[in-house]
Amino acid sequence: MKNLFSFSIILITMLSVHFESEAQAITVNFDVKNYDNDTLIVGNYFGEKQIVKDTLFAKGKGKFVWTETERPAEGMYLILMKPENTFIQFMINDTENKISLQCNAKDLNDIKFKGSAENDFFYDYMAFLRDKRILADTLRARTERAKANNTTDKETQDALDKLDKDVKKYQTDFITKNPTTLTAMLIKANIDIDVPEFEGPEDSVKIKRYFYYKEHYFDNINMDHPALIRTPFIHPKIDYYLNKVSNQQPDSLIKTVDFILKKLENNPEAYRYYLADLLNKYASMKMVGYDALYVHLIDAYYKKGKASWINEDNLKKMSDNADDLRPILIGKKMPDITTYKEDGTPVRLWDINSPYTVVIFWAPDCGHCKKIMPDVVKFYNNNKEKGLTMLGICTKGGDKTPTCWPAVKEKGMEDFINTADEYGRYNIKVKIKSTPKIFILDEKKEIIIKDIPGEELERIFNEILSFEEKKRLEKE
Repeated sequence: MKNLFSFSIILITMLSVHFESEAQAITVNFDVKNYDNDTLIVGNYFGEKQIVKDTLFAKGKGKFVWTETERPAEGMYLILMKPENTFIQFMINDTENKISLQCNAKDLNDIKFKGSAENDFFYDYMAFLRDKRILADTLRARTERAKANNTTDKETQDALDKLDKDVKKYQTDFITKNPTTLTAMLIKANIDIDVPEFEGPEDSVKIKRYFYYKEHYFDNINMDHPALIRTPFIHPKIDYYLNKVSNQQPDSLIKTVDFILKKLENNPEAYRYYLADLLNKYASMKMVGYDALYVHLIDAYYKKGKASWINEDNLKKMSDNADDLRPILIGKKMPDITTYKEDGTPVRLWDINSPYTVVIFWAPDCGHCKKIMPDVVKFYNNNKEKGLTMLGICTKGGDKTPTCWPAVKEKGMEDFINTADEYGRYNIKVKIKSTPKIFILDEKKEIIIKDIPGEELERIFNEILSFEEKKRLEKE
């Protein structure tokens, strides 16, 4: 039942989105007892955020009126009371036009509505849950005491089971009797799906249950409903699915992201919000390999015209960024770049014959390069007998290229293959925007991992060796 009580509140002021509507206007009268402030803020949920819709000024002590000439979109709204920032939620559906809300700033449970069966439904349900939660907490405390005393309390456990059945029956009955209400949508969305029993070995059953749960996670949520984006539950639900239900490997997350967006295709507002939200999430995330998600979203959605609201200039910037990242994603074969030793001898990356090649782009005046280089040199000295080649590429070009060679000696990098390119031609294939930047490549020059902290090279490389050895033994 705990999911039923999860409503996160963070009020963030941002531009509200204007949607054309031919529906009737709406008026909501607020009568707030024990409230001396002369302003009241009306807002609504919008995905993760809460948007300020209007600021109302008192018509008398505690009397406020919210009038919209165009009907607000369906969903969960709230009023925010100053200066304590306490709030009260209320529903707007597509039929009720004149609503009166009477509440008490000193007692947030003292709420009454006129002209809104929807809000009566919602608050009756919340009162029911509140009463059941108090009883559930009492019963759970008894079972915990019994466990602490190494005993069982069957009577209490039976009472808990009955309580759970009572809550489920209330929910089922309400949804059956009032299927088109927003309250029914909210109740159903917060009911976990029933996972069937599977037969077989325990490990096999766990896997089957997991995949069933993952596939059917959204079954109780009406992903097409226009009010979905204006509810407090949808973002926690999607966030949990992304971060807890799904495997966190980039390839798996790409499938998860596609699955979510597919579910939202028939809900334009929610689709737009989450496509942008996911892009921003993975554009800013610094976790290794997650740039693949950003590139996927650009390629599969933005470049294919599935984000029509993006203007051409922004689309080009995003596409160019994805184009820079695409050649150096983990699992790709690193582009065949050529750089040059101090004496002008060319070094072609693909010509380096080595089980593992570590490529480090660095600069003489890079403070972080200076900090990590002792660790990088130590790593190379510890592992060069394990089939490791180190290619150092100094990123200084033009008349600054000569500064690379003294810095090689200063940093103790003499045993690396040290190169540079005064014309920076490698940037045509491998765009280097900051230093240091480290890649570990396999024998085929495929990128195993990248963007590794220099001090973590030793640990990560040994993990790679262990993994490869395990794979080899499994084949034998």
